[in-house]
Amino acid sequence: MGGAPRVPRKESFDAAAADYARYRTGYPDQVVDDVVAAARLHAGSRVLEIGCGTGQLSVPLAQRGIELVAVELGANLAAIARRNLADFPAARVEVSGFEEWPLPADPFDAVVSASALHWIDPAVRFAKPARALAPGGSFVIVHAHHVQGGTPGFFAATQPYYLRWGLSDDPFFEPPTAAHAPVMHPELEDGAEFDSVQRHRFEIPRQHTTDSYVGWLKTDSLVSSLDPESRRGFLDDIAALIDSQYGGAVSRNFVYEVIAAVRAD
Repeated sequence: MGGAPRVPRKESFDAAAADYARYRTGYPDQVVDDVVAAARLHAGSRVLEIGCGTGQLSVPLAQRGIELVAVELGANLAAIARRNLADFPAARVEVSGFEEWPLPADPFDAVVSASALHWIDPAVRFAKPARALAPGGSFVIVHAHHVQGGTPGFFAATQPYYLRWGLSDDPFFEPPTAAHAPVMHPELEDGAEFDSVQRHRFEIPRQHTTDSYVGWLKTDSLVSSLDPESRRGFLDDIAALIDSQYGGAVSRNFVYEVIAAVRAD
Protein backbone atom coordinates (compact mmCIF):
# COMPACT_ATOMS: atom_id res chain seq x y z
CA MET A 1 0.00 0.00 0.00
CA GLY A 2 1.58 3.27 -1.15
CA GLY A 3 0.56 6.87 -0.90
CA ALA A 4 1.13 9.46 1.82
CA PRO A 5 3.24 8.54 4.86
CA ARG A 6 1.34 7.13 7.80
CA VAL A 7 0.63 9.28 10.83
CA PRO A 8 2.10 7.74 14.01
CA ARG A 9 -0.70 6.03 15.90
CA LYS A 10 -0.34 8.14 19.05
CA GLU A 11 -0.69 11.34 17.02
CA SER A 12 -3.41 10.03 14.69
CA PHE A 13 -6.22 11.07 17.04
CA ASP A 14 -5.46 14.76 16.60
CA ALA A 15 -5.61 14.43 12.80
CA ALA A 16 -9.15 13.04 13.22
CA ALA A 17 -10.23 15.54 15.90
CA ALA A 18 -13.49 16.57 14.20
CA ASP A 19 -14.56 12.93 13.76
CA TYR A 20 -13.42 12.19 17.30
CA ALA A 21 -15.71 14.92 18.62
CA ARG A 22 -18.65 13.76 16.52
CA TYR A 23 -18.41 9.99 16.84
CA ARG A 24 -16.62 9.23 20.10
CA THR A 25 -19.56 9.52 22.42
CA GLY A 26 -19.13 10.13 26.14
CA TYR A 27 -18.59 7.40 28.67
CA PRO A 28 -21.69 5.59 29.98
CA ASP A 29 -23.17 7.12 33.12
CA GLN A 30 -22.37 4.11 35.28
CA VAL A 31 -18.71 4.31 34.26
CA VAL A 32 -18.54 8.03 35.11
CA ASP A 33 -20.33 7.42 38.41
CA ASP A 34 -17.82 4.69 39.26
CA VAL A 35 -14.87 6.97 38.47
CA VAL A 36 -16.32 9.63 40.76
CA ALA A 37 -16.96 7.12 43.56
CA ALA A 38 -13.62 5.35 43.20
CA ALA A 39 -11.72 8.65 43.35
CA ARG A 40 -13.94 9.99 46.15
CA LEU A 41 -14.61 13.13 44.13
CA HIS A 42 -16.99 15.94 45.06
CA ALA A 43 -17.60 19.54 44.09
CA GLY A 44 -14.33 21.40 44.57
CA SER A 45 -12.07 18.36 44.19
CA ARG A 46 -8.90 19.20 42.31
CA VAL A 47 -8.34 16.71 39.46
CA LEU A 48 -5.67 16.21 36.80
CA GLU A 49 -6.79 14.42 33.63
CA ILE A 50 -4.23 12.78 31.34
CA GLY A 51 -5.21 12.76 27.66
CA CYS A 52 -8.67 14.34 27.67
CA GLY A 53 -9.37 14.04 23.93
CA THR A 54 -12.35 16.28 23.18
CA GLY A 55 -13.67 16.02 26.74
CA GLN A 56 -15.60 12.73 26.84
CA LEU A 57 -14.82 12.32 30.54
CA SER A 58 -13.86 15.93 31.25
CA VAL A 59 -17.34 17.36 30.70
CA PRO A 60 -19.23 15.05 33.10
CA LEU A 61 -16.53 15.66 35.73
CA ALA A 62 -16.82 19.43 35.27
CA GLN A 63 -20.60 19.15 35.52
CA ARG A 64 -20.08 17.82 39.05
CA GLY A 65 -18.24 21.00 40.08
CA ILE A 66 -14.78 19.48 39.93
CA GLU A 67 -11.77 21.76 39.45
CA LEU A 68 -10.16 20.15 36.42
CA VAL A 69 -6.79 20.53 34.72
CA ALA A 70 -6.69 18.42 31.53
CA VAL A 71 -3.49 17.76 29.59
CA GLU A 72 -3.90 16.83 25.91
CA LEU A 73 -1.16 16.13 23.38
CA GLY A 74 -3.21 17.13 20.31
CA ALA A 75 -3.82 20.83 19.71
CA ASN A 76 -6.95 20.18 17.62
CA LEU A 77 -8.43 17.87 20.23
CA ALA A 78 -7.61 20.35 22.99
CA ALA A 79 -9.32 23.19 21.10
CA ILE A 80 -12.53 21.18 20.90
CA ALA A 81 -12.25 20.18 24.56
CA ARG A 82 -11.93 23.85 25.51
CA ARG A 83 -15.10 24.66 23.60
CA ASN A 84 -16.91 21.79 25.29
CA LEU A 85 -15.74 23.03 28.69
CA ALA A 86 -16.44 26.71 28.02
CA ASP A 87 -19.32 26.79 30.51
CA PHE A 88 -17.09 25.54 33.33
CA PRO A 89 -14.61 28.20 34.54
CA ALA A 90 -13.01 25.74 36.96
CA ALA A 91 -11.85 23.53 34.07
CA ARG A 92 -8.91 24.24 31.78
CA VAL A 93 -7.06 22.34 29.05
CA GLU A 94 -3.33 22.53 28.42
CA VAL A 95 -1.64 21.33 25.23
CA SER A 96 1.34 19.12 26.02
CA GLY A 97 2.56 15.59 26.14
CA PHE A 98 2.04 14.42 29.70
CA GLU A 99 5.64 13.27 29.85
CA GLU A 100 6.89 16.84 29.30
CA TRP A 101 4.18 18.72 31.20
CA PRO A 102 5.55 20.42 34.34
CA LEU A 103 3.67 19.42 37.45
CA PRO A 104 2.28 22.38 39.41
CA ALA A 105 3.35 22.98 42.97
CA ASP A 106 -0.12 22.33 44.38
CA PRO A 107 -0.98 18.63 44.44
CA PHE A 108 -4.19 17.10 43.10
CA ASP A 109 -6.85 15.13 44.93
CA ALA A 110 -7.05 12.69 42.01
CA VAL A 111 -5.46 11.90 38.67
CA VAL A 112 -7.69 10.30 36.02
CA SER A 113 -7.03 8.97 32.55
CA ALA A 114 -9.58 7.44 30.18
CA SER A 115 -8.46 5.43 27.14
CA ALA A 116 -5.13 7.26 27.11
CA LEU A 117 -2.73 5.90 29.72
CA HIS A 118 -1.42 3.07 27.52
CA TRP A 119 0.04 5.74 25.20
CA ILE A 120 2.13 7.26 28.02
CA ASP A 121 5.82 6.36 28.36
CA PRO A 122 6.04 3.49 30.88
CA ALA A 123 8.93 5.26 32.60
CA VAL A 124 6.55 7.95 33.90
CA ARG A 125 3.16 6.23 33.51
CA PHE A 126 2.73 5.65 37.24
CA ALA A 127 5.57 7.59 38.82
CA LYS A 128 4.47 11.00 37.58
CA PRO A 129 0.78 10.65 38.55
CA ALA A 130 1.98 9.61 42.01
CA ARG A 131 4.09 12.76 42.26
CA ALA A 132 1.09 14.84 41.17
CA LEU A 133 -1.12 13.56 43.99
CA ALA A 134 -1.64 14.74 47.52
CA PRO A 135 -1.12 12.09 50.23
CA GLY A 136 -3.99 9.64 50.03
CA GLY A 137 -4.96 10.88 46.56
CA SER A 138 -6.50 8.54 44.00
CA PHE A 139 -5.36 7.45 40.56
CA VAL A 140 -8.22 6.21 38.34
CA ILE A 141 -7.78 4.65 34.90
CA VAL A 142 -10.54 3.77 32.44
CA HIS A 143 -10.00 1.38 29.55
CA ALA A 144 -12.56 0.02 27.07
CA HIS A 145 -12.16 -3.53 25.74
CA HIS A 146 -13.91 -4.78 22.60
CA VAL A 147 -15.49 -8.13 23.50
CA GLN A 148 -17.70 -10.75 21.96
CA GLY A 149 -21.38 -10.00 21.63
CA GLY A 150 -23.37 -7.37 19.84
CA THR A 151 -25.03 -7.98 16.47
CA PRO A 152 -24.74 -11.73 15.73
CA GLY A 153 -22.29 -12.47 12.94
CA PHE A 154 -21.25 -8.86 12.36
CA PHE A 155 -17.73 -9.04 13.74
CA ALA A 156 -16.91 -12.18 11.74
CA ALA A 157 -18.35 -10.58 8.60
CA THR A 158 -15.97 -7.61 8.92
CA GLN A 159 -12.81 -9.70 9.14
CA PRO A 160 -12.30 -10.29 5.39
CA TYR A 161 -12.03 -6.49 5.00
CA TYR A 162 -9.43 -6.23 7.75
CA LEU A 163 -7.43 -8.88 5.90
CA ARG A 164 -8.00 -7.29 2.49
CA TRP A 165 -6.77 -3.86 3.55
CA GLY A 166 -3.82 -5.03 5.62
CA LEU A 167 -5.26 -4.33 9.07
CA SER A 168 -4.96 -7.96 10.16
CA ASP A 169 -3.06 -11.07 9.15
CA ASP A 170 -5.14 -13.47 11.25
CA PRO A 171 -8.25 -14.82 9.47
CA PHE A 172 -9.40 -16.51 12.68
CA PHE A 173 -9.13 -13.55 15.04
CA GLU A 174 -11.95 -13.12 17.56
CA PRO A 175 -12.29 -10.65 20.41
CA PRO A 176 -12.23 -12.13 23.91
CA THR A 177 -15.33 -12.94 25.86
CA ALA A 178 -16.28 -10.40 28.51
CA ALA A 179 -14.98 -12.77 31.19
CA HIS A 180 -11.61 -13.03 29.45
CA ALA A 181 -11.01 -9.40 28.54
CA PRO A 182 -7.37 -8.66 29.41
CA VAL A 183 -6.47 -7.05 32.71
CA MET A 184 -4.94 -3.66 31.96
CA HIS A 185 -1.86 -2.39 33.78
CA PRO A 186 -1.32 -5.42 36.04
CA GLU A 187 2.04 -3.92 37.00
CA LEU A 188 0.18 -1.33 39.06
CA GLU A 189 -0.26 -3.91 41.83
CA ASP A 190 3.48 -4.58 42.00
CA GLY A 191 4.76 -1.00 41.94
CA ALA A 192 5.78 1.07 44.92
CA GLU A 193 3.76 4.15 43.95
CA PHE A 194 0.23 2.93 44.75
CA ASP A 195 -1.72 0.77 47.20
CA SER A 196 -5.29 -0.53 47.49
CA VAL A 197 -5.80 -1.29 43.79
CA GLN A 198 -9.44 -1.99 42.88
CA ARG A 199 -10.89 -3.07 39.54
CA HIS A 200 -14.50 -2.74 38.45
CA ARG A 201 -15.90 -3.91 35.10
CA PHE A 202 -19.04 -3.00 33.20
CA GLU A 203 -20.19 -4.83 30.05
CA ILE A 204 -22.15 -2.36 27.95
CA PRO A 205 -23.37 -2.64 24.33
CA ARG A 206 -23.03 0.41 22.09
CA GLN A 207 -25.52 0.95 19.26
CA HIS A 208 -24.46 2.29 15.86
CA THR A 209 -25.91 3.39 12.56
CA THR A 210 -23.79 2.90 9.45
CA ASP A 211 -22.68 6.52 9.69
CA SER A 212 -21.76 6.41 13.37
CA TYR A 213 -19.93 3.09 13.10
CA VAL A 214 -17.87 4.20 10.11
CA GLY A 215 -17.27 7.52 11.86
CA TRP A 216 -16.06 5.70 14.96
CA LEU A 217 -13.69 3.64 12.79
CA LYS A 218 -12.27 6.87 11.35
CA THR A 219 -10.97 7.66 14.84
CA ASP A 220 -9.38 4.25 15.39
CA SER A 221 -5.61 4.53 15.48
CA LEU A 222 -5.10 1.32 13.51
CA VAL A 223 -7.44 2.45 10.72
CA SER A 224 -5.83 5.89 10.74
CA SER A 225 -2.46 4.24 10.11
CA LEU A 226 -3.58 3.28 6.58
CA ASP A 227 -2.75 5.43 3.59
CA PRO A 228 -5.74 7.57 2.49
CA GLU A 229 -6.75 5.40 -0.47
CA SER A 230 -6.71 2.19 1.56
CA ARG A 231 -8.57 3.86 4.43
CA ARG A 232 -11.35 4.99 2.10
CA GLY A 233 -11.57 1.50 0.60
CA PHE A 234 -11.80 -0.17 3.99
CA LEU A 235 -14.43 2.26 5.31
CA ASP A 236 -16.50 1.98 2.12
CA ASP A 237 -16.46 -1.81 2.43
CA ILE A 238 -17.64 -1.67 6.05
CA ALA A 239 -20.40 0.83 5.20
CA ALA A 240 -21.65 -1.34 2.33
CA LEU A 241 -21.66 -4.39 4.62
CA ILE A 242 -23.75 -2.70 7.31
CA ASP A 243 -26.20 -1.25 4.79
CA SER A 244 -26.63 -4.40 2.75
CA GLN A 245 -26.64 -7.10 5.43
CA TYR A 246 -27.62 -5.39 8.69
CA GLY A 247 -30.22 -2.81 7.71
CA GLY A 248 -27.98 0.12 8.51
CA ALA A 249 -27.60 -0.59 12.25
CA VAL A 250 -25.28 -2.75 14.37
CA SER A 251 -24.14 -3.04 17.97
CA ARG A 252 -20.78 -3.87 19.53
CA ASN A 253 -20.12 -4.95 23.10
CA PHE A 254 -17.52 -3.33 25.31
CA VAL A 255 -16.18 -4.02 28.76
CA TYR A 256 -15.25 -0.81 30.54
CA GLU A 257 -12.56 -1.44 33.14
CA VAL A 258 -12.22 1.13 35.93
CA ILE A 259 -8.98 0.76 37.87
CA ALA A 260 -8.52 2.78 41.06
CA ALA A 261 -5.51 3.01 43.36
CA VAL A 262 -4.39 5.18 46.26
CA ARG A 263 -1.04 6.94 46.41
CA ALA A 264 1.27 5.06 48.72
CA ASP A 265 2.60 6.98 51.71
